[in-house]
Amino acid sequence: MFDYLYEWIRNIAFYLVMITAVMHVVPNPDYKRYIRFFTGLVLTVMLTSPVLKLMGTEGTWKELYDSREYRRQLRKIEEAAQYLNRNAAETEPENAWLEDMWDEEGGSIDIEKIQIER
Repeated sequence: MFDYLYEWIRNIAFYLVMITAVMHVVPNPDYKRYIRFFTGLVLTVMLTSPVLKLMGTEGTWKELYDSREYRRQLRKIEEAAQYLNRNAAETEPENAWLEDMWDEEGGSIDIEKIQIER
């Protein structure tokens, strides 16, 4: 029992140290709120794991991922990704008109006139 409790506290301490390091490395402060939200969710799951173990419902998370519904939803997502990848490969790129303007020999664009106005 004490071994489990010691390991649980050690995991939470390690997680908090890692998150603190990640928060200091993030270049854009706008991303910090998203990272805090996600890490808060993970920390909540980590904190509730002993309670779930005492109640005997710790296997519920594993059963959720092994369920038929999960596999069905995963299959639908994979099919949608294949469909989108296929359609993206078939469509013409947005800048295809630019490729027509390139000179094949020199790789340049012929410009006739440049006008700058104020």
